[in-house]
Amino acid sequence: MTTLENATAVLKLFNQHGPVQGQQGLSFTEVVAALGLPKSTVSRLLATMESQGLLERNPETRCFHLGKMLLSLASHYLSTPLVDGASSMMARLAAESSCTGYISKLEGREVMVMRMFQGRMFVQVVTPPGSRLPAAETSVGRAILSRYSDDYVRHLYAGAWRVNSPNSPQTIEHLLSELERIRECGWAQASNETLPGISAIATTLSNKHRGETVALSLSYPTHSQNQFSPTALDALQMVTRQLAGQFGDRAVSTSRSSHL
Repeated sequence: MTTLENATAVLKLFNQHGPVQGQQGLSFTEVVAALGLPKSTVSRLLATMESQGLLERNPETRCFHLGKMLLSLASHYLSTPLVDGASSMMARLAAESSCTGYISKLEGREVMVMRMFQGRMFVQVVTPPGSRLPAAETSVGRAILSRYSDDYVRHLYAGAWRVNSPNSPQTIEHLLSELERIRECGWAQASNETLPGISAIATTLSNKHRGETVALSLSYPTHSQNQFSPTALDALQMVTRQLAGQFGDRAVSTSRSSHL
């Protein structure tokens, strides 16, 4: 393998480790084991990636993390007028609540996290920007899918339907029924689906001038009695309506808001 291929393999290891807050990073030993290369080769590779800003090393744990240059490039890639325009209000909403805020977009049958905003409550499991999750098994994914016709959704999943979580819609018909509910009330919810112990509520927002659509969401630890917080939902819907006015999204203003 070339040096570029080896460096790419190292970066892919971070994605394989999963979205866990407090992650210690990758140790030298873990990289050696994963790549199956001599220690001297891995040592030179990691040193080069560190010197070029692709990686950074924690002076205390000696573990490697993604470098600032790479994160800066990722931030640029994840930026759009709609995402940037919604970020300040979502950051404030998360800061004022006990929830973690997200802005996500749909890419095929997956949703990609564009921004994450930590709230007051410490949540052990988080989903950092750049993470991808199955759209049908998330509140954000279903919220965005509800913007499309049933025919489009059927075509999207034709021959590719697969469900990982027992708490998610188990069939296409079940998914379509849930999308109809979301169209009627204007928001989606998920509980213990892709992330056990985590629930989320989501709304959508479109920029009519650029054809962009994103989902705005709040996530929080699942409570046995209530799957969602009415207070959090009201706050999220208020932010969504304010942003809809700025970006000319008439669909939000005409949807029927309800706690069901």
